[in-house]
Parts: sequence; C-alpha cells; structure tokens
Amino acid sequence: MQPAFDEKELMDRLDNDIAFLAETVQMLETDGRKLMGDVQTALAAGDAAAVGRSAHTLKGMISNFCAPAVQAMALEVEKAGKAGNFADASAAAGRLAPGLEELIGQLDAFVKARS
Repeated sequence: MQPAFDEKELMDRLDNDIAFLAETVQMLETDGRKLMGDVQTALAAGDAAAVGRSAHTLKGMISNFCAPAVQAMALEVEKAGKAGNFADASAAAGRLAPGLEELIGQLDAFVKARS
C-alpha cells in the first residue's frame, strides 16, 4: 500500500509533536468527513457554488497533512463544482471520499504507532 501522506514532511512541519498531530487528525476525522458530506449534499442539490466552497475548504484541510494525491482529488472536485460540471464533480467526489477515508485511516495508524 502506498502511503497517503509524507510522514517525514508532516512530522517536520509539526516539529515531531505527535500529540498535536493526534488533535489535528481528530479534526480531520470530524470536520473533513462533515465537509465531504457537504460536498455530496451540494451535488445532490445541484448547488455548484456550495460544491466548490466545501471542496475548497476540504482541500485546504487536507493540505496540512502532506497528502498531495488526496489534495489533488479535492481540487478536482472543487474545479468541476465551480464550473457547474456536476457529472465530473460527482465522479471526482466518488474518488475523493475513499481517498479521504484512506488518509484518515493511515494517519490514525501512524499516530497510534507513535503514541
């Protein structure tokens, strides 16, 4: 399995503070999943602006975890949503949701292994 995030870069950014990482991962679990739900709700409602906003916020949150592939997935949703291309935004969101869960799972395991 390929790592969803760059462990060294992440720990360098956080000055090796595993307790802080644990807090931020918890925020990603709660807020990131809520934002993913917001994207899906906005897609169902046909609200292009809300899709773009929610995906943009989620992309920024993901960027804190040195996870460029998952961040790129969120960017894809954001761009398609802002363009009003619901088919592409929906397809991209279908890739982002499991990507986000994989990232959360790997981050959880990383924190637990170091706590």
